[in-house]
Amino acid sequence: MQEMSEPDPELAKKAHRAQMILYGVMIFLGVLPFVLLWLKNRGVFN
Repeated sequence: MQEMSEPDPELAKKAHRAQMILYGVMIFLGVLPFVLLWLKNRGVFN
């Protein structure tokens, strides 16, 4: 487990990208209901 003390830059890059995607999905899911409500109030789905 000695190699784990020095983080692999490629792995760190992948982890960072995964974290950004996760945050993006969380924000998207948080905003989506309001967007759908707004579209419904505009009468888009009629």
